[in-house]
Amino acid sequence: MTLSDSESSDEDSGQANKNMDCDPTFAEAISPNEPHLLTQGDLNDIVRCLNLSKKQADLLGSRLNGWNLLRQDTNVCFYCGRHEEFKDFFSQEDGIVFCNDVCSVMEVRGHACNPDQWRSFIDSSKLA
Repeated sequence: MTLSDSESSDEDSGQANKNMDCDPTFAEAISPNEPHLLTQGDLNDIVRCLNLSKKQADLLGSRLNGWNLLRQDTNVCFYCGRHEEFKDFFSQEDGIVFCNDVCSVMEVRGHACNPDQWRSFIDSSKLA
């Protein structure tokens, strides 16, 4: 590489930078010295990718918030209460959780309840 090659490549890169400055679709890169504050979407994506439980997600969110790594508009507790409408249909006895009103659950979900078409099954899960 000669001096003239290096001068022309500097001119080319300067021209490319001018073109990017004029381009309205060009998004300016984040400075490596500035922290990237996480948004609500970023936090949700991390929780989903890591397959975190509600407790683990709350802990992660509170730690990130304590380290000032979350934007001001980011909520740490962002879980929906989707289970609330179903919790009355389930019971727990001796460590076993079971549905105590299957027909009502089916109605809430918008399905017809026909006990003649039921099949027995056993499903077991254990929380770690």
